[in-house]
Amino acid sequence: MEQDNQDKELRETVEIHTQSIQGLVDNQLMLAAQVQVLQAALATVLLHHGDRATLLRTFKGYMKISKESTPQLSRHMEALEGGMLALLGQGTEPERT
Repeated sequence: MEQDNQDKELRETVEIHTQSIQGLVDNQLMLAAQVQVLQAALATVLLHHGDRATLLRTFKGYMKISKESTPQLSRHMEALEGGMLALLGQGTEPERT
């Protein structure tokens, strides 16, 4: 009888944890979808902006601050940063003299 109660409690605990994990997965997918939509909207705006060189310099500054303030995320930001730098014209901006 005692073993049956322990088994039942264990199954209930596993079920609760399974539901919690699924909730986290669902939240992660929703956040990823939101990021994708925001990236598409931002890319649209950036591709039509008249002063992309200034935007590029500003973006680099903000990225530096972001990576310094959240070093545990900086490695994960690099690929996204690279894509944004390409959209902003990294390497095509006029030289500042």
